[in-house]
Amino acid sequence: MDNVNKPSKSRSPLKLSSRALLFVVLGLLVTACGRQRTMAWTHFVIANPLPGEGWGTGSTALADFDGDGDLDVALSRRSVLTAYWFERRDDSTWVRHEMGASEHLARALGSEAVDVDRDGHVDAAINNVWFRNPGNLRDNPDSPWAITEYGGGGHDIIAADINGDGKDELVTYHGKEVYWFDHDNDLARFTIGAGDTTNHAGIAPRGAGDLNGDGALDIVIPGYWFANPGDGAGTWVRHQWPHVPISHATYGTSIRCWVADIDRDGENDIVYSDCDTGNSHVYWCRNTGGGAGWERRMLPDPPTRPGDVPGTGSWHSLGVADFDNDGDLDIFAGEQEDSTVSGQEPRLSMKPKGLKERGVIWLNDGADDPSFSIYVIHVDNPGWHDARLGDVDGDGDIDIVSKVWNKDGEHYHADYWRNDTN
Repeated sequence: MDNVNKPSKSRSPLKLSSRALLFVVLGLLVTACGRQRTMAWTHFVIANPLPGEGWGTGSTALADFDGDGDLDVALSRRSVLTAYWFERRDDSTWVRHEMGASEHLARALGSEAVDVDRDGHVDAAINNVWFRNPGNLRDNPDSPWAITEYGGGGHDIIAADINGDGKDELVTYHGKEVYWFDHDNDLARFTIGAGDTTNHAGIAPRGAGDLNGDGALDIVIPGYWFANPGDGAGTWVRHQWPHVPISHATYGTSIRCWVADIDRDGENDIVYSDCDTGNSHVYWCRNTGGGAGWERRMLPDPPTRPGDVPGTGSWHSLGVADFDNDGDLDIFAGEQEDSTVSGQEPRLSMKPKGLKERGVIWLNDGADDPSFSIYVIHVDNPGWHDARLGDVDGDGDIDIVSKVWNKDGEHYHADYWRNDTN
């Protein structure tokens, strides 16, 4: 899973190249609860343009692939059927290396960084294939990655310790059924459960967590959560939680999901954002009794600047972390940079025409019944699609890496936002 708790190390001096697009955004734009906090974020380009001309960039996987102590990025491009990893040299220098090509990448979206073969090196699972880290990337970054098919993939892929052995397993969801894969048994596939209808997405980037307090990781999809029988084996009992679908959503029901204890009461809550459609919003569902009781709360939509198009697009990036280092969990969401319109009325367009996408952090005030103040990282390109959280530069705080799905500008690109909050 993403490196959101990576140990601190001193930051190397900032080195900027002519390709680095720099934004330092200071101050709070809207305060929902009367408290102001100061944050700062700096934007760097990982790659612009990305290879290939067509739309469709497989989700970013964020991990230390070469073992040099900082985080690298892997992603795939549909139009060229190829996966790449980007070696971080410094904040403004990311070197692209080819991992390999596969026909399965023509439909790739979900991906995850996880040690599939348990050899101590982080691999990358993308759609129906996984790429084996050759283990010598620090000395030979262009070494080929062996490619192996497995019986999972689709829109959402996450990593979670399903069987309680202390190591993450792959979990996939696409449409209806959720599966987990036993890494110690040649990636044998086991069914977790299914919803009543076909959804577009629902477990990424971290829809796994202990919701009933029994110590085992449960799994969330839109409207339901599945109780882990203890080691992933046996029957997963399905329970409801109060998700409300968007009427006439562009691609049907689709969410990003994260399980975390937002109010610090010892019970994990469900944070989710609507996605893959216009008129999306961000919510947290408070767990009021071992997964049996819930209170659904919509976070306030971010403000619209004077002259900008009002409304909301698709919140296709979601993350939970202590972004301001005050000891409580904040919520991040980003609207995707996507000019797609449905053309299938009454289905919604992906966003109101002319809407400028936003990256937003809802800052938790730390109260027992928390309120949130809105901090806008950035407005307009670059947008956000399946962003990942992690301490990229090793300075002890949480940064953000993202890319775009369907460009609303000249090029397809991948981006890094460094957290400079003091």
